[in-house]
Amino acid sequence: MTDPNPNARWGRFATGVRRDMSEKGWAPIRYWALWWSSIAVAVLLFYVLLTPIWLGLRALAWMAEIRSRAGKR
Repeated sequence: MTDPNPNARWGRFATGVRRDMSEKGWAPIRYWALWWSSIAVAVLLFYVLLTPIWLGLRALAWMAEIRSRAGKR
């Protein structure tokens, strides 16, 4: 005998799901392409754009601190 509600163990998370949630299957190729494209954009944004900006700000702060200490003498 099959269970009339195979998703009863998932509670409200399975509301409206008509099939067993353990039978999801594979993700379509377009989702993989979207995922890896998003990762590539994020890596480029962080390492190519944001890291040099952050290092530049740290260098400016370091130079300001050196000038401040030199002015106190």
